Amino acid sequence: MDATTARSAPWRWPAEPMRILAVALQFLTRLPVPQIPVIDGDLRRATAAFPLVGVLVGGITLGVWAAVEPLLGAPVAAVAAVIMAVAVTGAFHEDGLADTFDGLWGGWDPDRRIEIMRDSRIGTYGGCALVLSLLLRIALLAQLDLGGAARAILVGHVVGRAAILVQIRWLAPVADRGSGAQVAEPVGPIGSAFALLTTLVVCIACLWQWAAVPLAVGLVGVAAVRRAARRRIGGLTGDILGATQQIVLILTTGAVVALDRWGGAW
Repeated sequence: MDATTARSAPWRWPAEPMRILAVALQFLTRLPVPQIPVIDGDLRRATAAFPLVGVLVGGITLGVWAAVEPLLGAPVAAVAAVIMAVAVTGAFHEDGLADTFDGLWGGWDPDRRIEIMRDSRIGTYGGCALVLSLLLRIALLAQLDLGGAARAILVGHVVGRAAILVQIRWLAPVADRGSGAQVAEPVGPIGSAFALLTTLVVCIACLWQWAAVPLAVGLVGVAAVRRAARRRIGGLTGDILGATQQIVLILTTGAVVALDRWGGAW
């Protein structure tokens, strides 16, 4: 993220929450938001807005799906929607997924695995993980109508980003590694409550009595990534957070698609 760091400033409502949201947007996306100075601790506080960023990214992605599907059908709409999601975020989380798979399964000891994760080049494990994840996302969205796509896209993007906050609380950082280390600090109780409320509102609005299903599936995904990270490198890095988002996105999208295909869910 291209931003400068400043000293702490007093909290002002509503200017300060909007500034924190802007920090989250410029950190997680490539949307044209004004570049603002980043105060110490802003990245940690901005994690509270990650699910809200998921609402925005999911809304843009859904808009593309809805525009393309009547003209070219659901399969092409699914491809276009995934392309848009990747473009809006600058493949930020996808990069973390690829680096995580390269590192966790490409080295013989924790130090070497972390070194591989920090390498900008993509290896065999990372390339396979990236391609398969994109194919899964497209295949899941390709079988939905507009209502199903809205539920799957919004829930997937929101819960996927909420999972980052859970992983931060569950897994201690490996070491101080730049902006990833700043994000990997748990947000306070007010920020946590806001992130939880955002996630619950979206899940309940989309799934009603089935809102707990993607949340439970998402926790399973977080736990699986946590276990692998602890065993292979001993803790959390920024790439692990990106992998968490991607894996939970796929799992929760799949859960919503399964509910949609079951039919009785609605």
